Amino acid sequence: MSPLDDFLPEYEFSERHALAIDAPAARIDAAVRAVSIADIPLARALWWIRRLGRPYGDTTKPFVGGELPGVVLEDVPEQGLVLGLTGQFWRLLGAPDDSRRPSTAEEFLAYERADVCKAVVDFRIGERALSTETRVHVADPGARRKFRRYWLVVRPFSGLIRILLLRAARERAEAHA
Repeated sequence: MSPLDDFLPEYEFSERHALAIDAPAARIDAAVRAVSIADIPLARALWWIRRLGRPYGDTTKPFVGGELPGVVLEDVPEQGLVLGLTGQFWRLLGAPDDSRRPSTAEEFLAYERADVCKAVVDFRIGERALSTETRVHVADPGARRKFRRYWLVVRPFSGLIRILLLRAARERAEAHA
């Protein structure tokens, strides 16, 4: 798989989580792609709060490559998946309509809007391990300050959701041992 630097070489914010899983890569891959928000009740509650009580949608749909918004930048079976996201994540009701929002990897790489966050999230499958890293770049200093305030509040909960997602994947992968 390509390093995240290929997709987002400049970033101001990042977070990484990893855990060991007693299963081969194929089972880890299948497990991480099968986990839904229904498998993580605390994550479902946190997303409900973030969405101001608006319905989440299909809670049984896989989270990675399904419900997690964004464009697939790279997908290598048994190695992992990289997603790209854009938006003004600090806005409670979502970003203003942006018809230029990327829908392909090429569009994501070329996307340049200074007041909008550009983020990558990966799920990497290693030798009996699974990790995730999130990176966020905000070019405009004013928008970066807004995102920084948002990140200070959201980061612990966002990190917890990713940790719980990794644990749910581990539980699935090891259950089929």
